[in-house]
Amino acid sequence: MILPLPQVKDLVLVGGGHAHVHVLKAFAMRPVAGLRITLITREINTPYSGMLPGHVVGSYSASDVHIDLLRLARYAGARLFVGEVTQIDPDKKTLRFNQPESRQLRYDLLSINTGAAPNCPFDLPQVVPVKPIGRFLPGWQRLAGNIATGQRLAVVGGGAGGFEIALAAQRQLGVGVSVSLISSGRLLPEQGDRVRSLAFSALAEAGVELREGFRVETVTNDVLRSTEGDEVPAVGVLWVTGVSAPNWLAQSGLQLDKEGFIEVDRYLRSVSAPDVYAVGDVASMRDQPRPKAGVFAVRQGPFLAGNLRAAALAQPAKARPYKAQSKYLALLNCADGTAIASYGGLALRSKAWWRLKDWIDTAFMTRFNTLPAMNVPGAKPRSFDELRSAELGTDMRCGGCGSKLNASLLSRVLRDLEVVEAPWVIQGIGDDAAVLLPASGAQVLTTDGFRSMLDDTRLLGRVAAHHALSDVYAMGAQPTAALLNATIPLMSEPMMEAELRDLLSGVLDVLREDNVPLVGGHSAEGLELSVALTISGTLGDDVALRKTAGEAGDLLVLTQPLGTGSLLAAAMRGECDASDWQACLGALDVSNKKAAEIVRRYGANGCTDVTGFGLIGHLQEMLGQGPEALGAQLTLSAIPLLSGAAQVVAAGITSSLHEANARAFAGFEVRGAIASSAEFQLLADPQTAGGLLATVPPNQAQACVQELQAAGYSSAVVIGELTESASLIVP
Repeated sequence: MILPLPQVKDLVLVGGGHAHVHVLKAFAMRPVAGLRITLITREINTPYSGMLPGHVVGSYSASDVHIDLLRLARYAGARLFVGEVTQIDPDKKTLRFNQPESRQLRYDLLSINTGAAPNCPFDLPQVVPVKPIGRFLPGWQRLAGNIATGQRLAVVGGGAGGFEIALAAQRQLGVGVSVSLISSGRLLPEQGDRVRSLAFSALAEAGVELREGFRVETVTNDVLRSTEGDEVPAVGVLWVTGVSAPNWLAQSGLQLDKEGFIEVDRYLRSVSAPDVYAVGDVASMRDQPRPKAGVFAVRQGPFLAGNLRAAALAQPAKARPYKAQSKYLALLNCADGTAIASYGGLALRSKAWWRLKDWIDTAFMTRFNTLPAMNVPGAKPRSFDELRSAELGTDMRCGGCGSKLNASLLSRVLRDLEVVEAPWVIQGIGDDAAVLLPASGAQVLTTDGFRSMLDDTRLLGRVAAHHALSDVYAMGAQPTAALLNATIPLMSEPMMEAELRDLLSGVLDVLREDNVPLVGGHSAEGLELSVALTISGTLGDDVALRKTAGEAGDLLVLTQPLGTGSLLAAAMRGECDASDWQACLGALDVSNKKAAEIVRRYGANGCTDVTGFGLIGHLQEMLGQGPEALGAQLTLSAIPLLSGAAQVVAAGITSSLHEANARAFAGFEVRGAIASSAEFQLLADPQTAGGLLATVPPNQAQACVQELQAAGYSSAVVIGELTESASLIVP
């Protein structure tokens, strides 16, 4: 079998900074065949620092000042992980990041554009550091909402950022609130006298008090004290001073400057690790030191993208040295429709400079939020020299048993993984087949799986395990053993090993949580990542919960919200809101184990898990067929939906299975003008690892829902009831 050109190198981008957004777009427009790109970022929506004061004063909305990294990553074909790096090992070419649990990731090329850490010595609720900006914004909104007329806000930091934030805060809070700008030295120390004079005037016009030479030593609930004993009353503090290096860099093994930042050469490459690049505030250019300013990271972007491309293609001659500009146009927002412009020794303040700043900032954001159509003429992938022979050994890949993952790779992965042991397992992984003691009571057996729909392979493993186990739980049974079938896309052997390790780790995490032994399985190489599990279980002395065992009058209890299908489809297109995507990922990683125990305890007659056929399809199965069939009445407004699901359906984005699922609506009468609503259409949305739908006696349903909610199924609710015959959906 001849497979498409595989991925053989991993480029990992740490941080969603100004340079990395350029890298993502550059590789989207000119892909490199065989290069897999992964972005690790603290926030999916990354804020642009140049527009932060404009947002504080109200000139820009939140969406105006954020770049949607989920959409940009999808555009670039890159994987996206939300987390913070905690460790780098340049010798082993691995890093660890929190997500929130600690995860390991390998790399061939690594680029760091995280920004720096706030240089704030006070961890107090009334003190809000400006960096990281993603955490500053909610802190600012909290302070602005709580500060009252007659109170004072202090802005600590006499640089450009502090100056702009102080003016923006004063304009936004109004004359009833006082703002003090506090600088340990002179205001705008890197600027000339002409700029400082214009800045003094802007502060005076806005009513901002300036305190120069005030070095903050202590902060209390209502006052700042200096090392000289001076005081400034303030109920809130915005900390906009210089930055420090992230703590984890000290143990990274990378060569750092005296302040702890990564030393890089003129190619933006670590001077001690040639496969590691760093830009922006986290980097220190050895031969051309510059202040920590976003203007440098923005300009470094094209150079970084080109040099990473040259490194990936093993073409060092095509790398370009970056020369930091010694002079650059600085534009300071005065928050009143004017800006101060300085270049060299020149300085002016006018509305024209504000309009120029607005145009520059808006144009920058438009480049990354308004993306051109794909399949750009001439944007053909570049392949690695002698790729197949160097990395894979042959162009021709075998099928049959020849497609199995090699034994050494498999043994390395299995050696480090913890498998649940159980007394009924005589022989598990390692022999030709598993040997189990016979279970007492009736046995259940099911299999389920899917192709990959997530960037995070470990999370995919967790979701697949939840999804497969859910069938056993819906029957009221206890799982006793699992078999895993994994197909890993053809890549370089280290990448395939890491992919299998992540997948198995996710699966085993869930199996351990539910005390289910993995007793065997099969792995093979293929076109794309896919995973399936076969689960055996036992009923013991219990009777199986069947789909069609409900009785007229039973209430329908749903344990989880709907919408994963539409949100997954939207995410694949890069059209899913970042916060909605995070909520969707959380909904996918939920076990139905406790839910099944609870509905059974409250006398559930019938039960099923809501998965591929959508709520309406699985409900139709529960009603049965023929003369004994029941009906159901659903209350549409009672059905819980994931945030953003209705919006993406209203925009015309649905899962590929949605249309087929919607045929089940033919069996229901619909009251009111709801059939055209997105909420109605979501009844046909296919769910991955969805919740349970149980028929519970009416005198038990409310107590059942309350216990489900207390157990963590916060969206659990009664959505309707079974009836004698006709099926109805009401608003």
